[in-house]
Amino acid sequence: MAWAILALPCLTAALALGLARRGSLAALVAVLGSAVTLVLSVVALAGAPTGARGAPFAEALGTGPGAPLGGIDLPLHLSLSATSAFLVLVVALVTALVQTYSAWYLAADDRRGVFHASIALFAAAMLMVVLSADLVLTVVGWEVMGWCSYLLIGHWSRREAPRRAGHTAFIVTRIADIGLLLGVSVLIAGAGTSGRAEVIEHWTSAAADPATRSVALVLVVIGVLGKSAQLPFHDWLLDAMEGPTPASALIHAATMVAAGTVVLAQLLPLLLRAEPARALLGISVAATMVLAAICALVEPDLKRLLAWSTISQVGVMLAPLAAAGTGPTTGAALGHIYGHAIFKALLFLTIGWLAMTRGSTAASALVGSGRSHPVALVAWGAGLVSLAGVPLVLGGLTKEHVIAAVGEDVGARGPVAHLVLGSLLVTAVLTAAYATRALLVVALGSDERVRARAVMPAAVSAILVVLAVTSILGGLALGGRLPDAGHVPLGLFVLVLALVLLGVAVGYALHHLGVQRRLVDGRAGRAVGVGLGVGALQRLVVVRPVTSLARLVAFLDREVIDTYVRAAAWGVLGLSDAGATAHRRSRPASGLALLGGGLLAVAVVTALVLVGSS
Repeated sequence: MAWAILALPCLTAALALGLARRGSLAALVAVLGSAVTLVLSVVALAGAPTGARGAPFAEALGTGPGAPLGGIDLPLHLSLSATSAFLVLVVALVTALVQTYSAWYLAADDRRGVFHASIALFAAAMLMVVLSADLVLTVVGWEVMGWCSYLLIGHWSRREAPRRAGHTAFIVTRIADIGLLLGVSVLIAGAGTSGRAEVIEHWTSAAADPATRSVALVLVVIGVLGKSAQLPFHDWLLDAMEGPTPASALIHAATMVAAGTVVLAQLLPLLLRAEPARALLGISVAATMVLAAICALVEPDLKRLLAWSTISQVGVMLAPLAAAGTGPTTGAALGHIYGHAIFKALLFLTIGWLAMTRGSTAASALVGSGRSHPVALVAWGAGLVSLAGVPLVLGGLTKEHVIAAVGEDVGARGPVAHLVLGSLLVTAVLTAAYATRALLVVALGSDERVRARAVMPAAVSAILVVLAVTSILGGLALGGRLPDAGHVPLGLFVLVLALVLLGVAVGYALHHLGVQRRLVDGRAGRAVGVGLGVGALQRLVVVRPVTSLARLVAFLDREVIDTYVRAAAWGVLGLSDAGATAHRRSRPASGLALLGGGLLAVAVVTALVLVGSS
């Protein structure tokens, strides 16, 4: 079943690419392929065996070809447990909705077939990460996602901005991926196998070197921070907004940025024994979730506001792993992947439609835009309610479990756990504040700013309605199939409710008093609008030195090393030219004299030889 789930989107990608010149047919194939994958994922979840306690990914149930290579055993196994089947359903659901939405959104795009194929391959790569019981397959899925993100973000490659954004995403994530590749290589080399169960068994045994294990996990965490757009690698996700809205929805919701959480959850037994790795992860996510939430509060562009929100919410996903204890850490982290995938896909797809009606994603252009269609307004509101973490809705439920998992026995986990918990509570207030701001911008506005009712395609309406309902009731939809995320005490429930209400009050006050507009239009808004200058800093610290070094190497190669080669060539050419000139200027008499002299010299030499021999 696991191999069939993985093969379907791969086949869909191949067929869509083969039909790329016939855009409508490629879109149909992509939508049908994603729908079949969704059905198969539902069947898989219904019949998935429950993994052993403490092993939610059930590595022991893996199936694959297996092959030895250079003394390393490569099982190449995929495994399907209740947890992985749940994540497969999340990925398949979002992919199917995004493929359907893209068929409308890119209807006039002459490269829509390539886009649909890239989405299918992107989904296949994420499914490989989720289903993999082998670290080599995990790396393959991880790398294919990076390549597909470059294709999707830079899809509108005829414009410079998407090209630059694609390059930025590829380069930044690739630099961070060096850490993951090195870390995984150390783990595999030490265990003598790439099977995740065997790797975990080896590196948790008494024979494992704690220092080497910590170094390997620190490297893996660096790779995860890059893919998850956490500090200091967050800038690429903001630039990714230059890509088509469906690509943003897919990257932000169910793939790419969530992959790091899955990988660390799969390696949790090792992470629990690597304090330096957890400290690095905890410090990064604590700073990221708060800073990104503050930036979302003053971001002038609503689509980039959602990007800042994703950066912050991924930090929330990773928080239970950073402050990992013996409680339901994995279930809390993976549960928030589900909640975030649903409400963030809903918000991105909604703003994509709103931007089509206004021609821009700037907050100033979208004032009152939700009032042009009730479905859009309800969808936007439902997504923001879930994002804000209002209790009992999907986003509130998953966020409460995250806070409960981090707060459980926090006193015995050290200062990093306290830092993460404090950041989570502050982020809860800030998230509700910027969600309130985003709702007020789209829902309110003077009558002259609100245009006539816009026509929304039936397919788009259906997609938004499904996601809106799931954003509110999604915690009840899967019931017992949700990962075990533990229990939320009543006191914590009340605390989260109070924090959300405080955030709503702050957001409303900032908007009502005009402070919000001054912040957005002032220095804070301009600084956030350029990503806090991180892109410029990267160009100054990394890009310029590298390009300067490349120019120096090219100069040395061209002006120094090549000079010797050119000098030899010039010498030969000079002698050749001199001989040719002499030949052209010579007269017949001179030629005959030279010939005679030569013959005389030959005769003299011959005579001397003959005399000497006699």
